[in-house]
Amino acid sequence: MDLTHASDLLGQILERTRLRGQLYCRTVARAPWGLRFAPTTTATLHLVIAGTCHLTQGRDSVALGPGDVVLLPRGDGHAVADSPRSPKQRVEDWLASRGEGASGYVLGGSGVESRMLCGFFAFDEPGAHPVLRLLPERVHLRGASEDARALLPTVSMLEQEYARGERGSSVIVSRLLDILLVQVLRAWADAQPPGGAGWLGALGDRTLASALGWMHAEPGRNWTVGELAQRSGTSRATLARRFASEVGVAPHEYLTRLRMQEAAQALREGQDGLAAIAVRVGYESEFAFNRAFRREMGMPPGEYRRKAREEVQGP
Repeated sequence: MDLTHASDLLGQILERTRLRGQLYCRTVARAPWGLRFAPTTTATLHLVIAGTCHLTQGRDSVALGPGDVVLLPRGDGHAVADSPRSPKQRVEDWLASRGEGASGYVLGGSGVESRMLCGFFAFDEPGAHPVLRLLPERVHLRGASEDARALLPTVSMLEQEYARGERGSSVIVSRLLDILLVQVLRAWADAQPPGGAGWLGALGDRTLASALGWMHAEPGRNWTVGELAQRSGTSRATLARRFASEVGVAPHEYLTRLRMQEAAQALREGQDGLAAIAVRVGYESEFAFNRAFRREMGMPPGEYRRKAREEVQGP
């Protein structure tokens, strides 16, 4: 394994899980205005291009200003408005009312103007994404912060490409959102105390990144802490202690989760039987694999495969 790429596990995981961004709303609004977003299975992103607004999430109300970036990893229901007291309409109704090609359509009244970009991130696997579930319910980068200013070139390209709407722009917009997500994840992980960012923060540690890299390269191998430590240039005790402290779980528990994610992908996309998948992810018996999968994913592998195919085929 090329250990120089161990720290790019984040990119590998995002690619394997096909986490993809899509911009669905560029809003020009004048006070009073408000949009309500229903709970969803996707992560939601809001970018304040100009002006100010308030994001209401449960009982919390957060003031947003120019350059602010907010990521809601769990897809929680929320609202965005010029004021927490302003009436709010469903975002679906707003999009339907302005119609196709209505880039100049203005939401709200005749007061102070704000501009926003709203997007979402979806991926193939049902349930919590292995990256997004590390995050708190809200990641907020203030526009005046150094982290948010570093995003400005990406945000500017995103707005320009969306406004042009030229051939292939949907692909470019999606890729720019992917870039933006990685930048937000980096900024959040860098701001956390030791152990506060799970394996995402551990990628900044060369020893831990090496151990994680070996497990991701061969998840079906019967890794021991001693072997991982030897390959990562440290002692068994040191690796076990640092891994548990930084990643938040023991190496064996992390490996089990990784194996179940690999198995879930095989169940969704492949035709192999359960016995073959069990062997591929490191289990000698189908029974042991079934038990581990049910414990981690909340359902047996056969049921998981059936539901995944039903979602693809639709009603």
